[in-house]
Amino acid sequence: MGRTTALFSLGGAPGVTLTAMAMAAVWPEQGGAALVEADASGGDIGAWYRLPASPGVTDLAAATRRRTAADPPADPLAFCQTLPGGLPVCAGPASADPAQGAVQLLATNSPRLAAGGAAPGGPATVVDLGRLAPRTPTAHLAANADDALLLVSDDLAQLRRVKQSAAALTDSIGALRVVVVGGSGSTSEIAAAVDLPVWSGRIPLDTRSAAFLRGEANLRRPQRRPLFRAALALITTLVEAPADAPPARPQPVAQRYSTAAKPPPGAGEPGTSGTAPGGHQ
Repeated sequence: MGRTTALFSLGGAPGVTLTAMAMAAVWPEQGGAALVEADASGGDIGAWYRLPASPGVTDLAAATRRRTAADPPADPLAFCQTLPGGLPVCAGPASADPAQGAVQLLATNSPRLAAGGAAPGGPATVVDLGRLAPRTPTAHLAANADDALLLVSDDLAQLRRVKQSAAALTDSIGALRVVVVGGSGSTSEIAAAVDLPVWSGRIPLDTRSAAFLRGEANLRRPQRRPLFRAALALITTLVEAPADAPPARPQPVAQRYSTAAKPPPGAGEPGTSGTAPGGHQ
């Protein structure tokens, strides 16, 4: 079956949907990728593209409830709609109540969420989990993915939150890697501050690509834009890693972010939100 990559944040959602859609749109392996919007707080893609409510994540979740042990895994591709450009999307409901119910069913009955079911060589699946809390159905979906990517802004408050949650996250999510959104320069000091593996690159803040992915603007060569180039570089890091090898943990270095390890009482945790769609270009 194809690779499954889950993306999430701990608060503020710093471009989770945007990055997930960009990754699915440029996935380089044969078969491409499908996007599953399994955000328990509700999804955005259906509204952006004025998609019908069905098929989508709610239908996928209902199908997993009807499965028996002898049945093959539920296939997200069977519940996808195709965006302009060709990206298959299994969109989530816009409101939290049905979204929470769907995520609970998926986590209970089919947490792998592999497109193409059990067939070998199937397309990859990129799963947008939105905001995650440890020991929740969303965390269970992340734990069953081949890769779990925690997106965080280059912001001291968000880094504090990651540091405080690191132990609970690593207890249940083995293939966890932090991906920094925005900022510039090396991420080695961030890795030392949060004590988790951090991707060496960064996801740029690319407003033109964001508008394109939301269906608000056209781009002549979107694959040349910074967001899509970064998404492809991130995928390359994931698919070229040795099979079953966990990301390397950071080595201690002098820390510009050292205060992230010891947050002051009552520190605030502001965040930003982001989102994305797209198709193979």
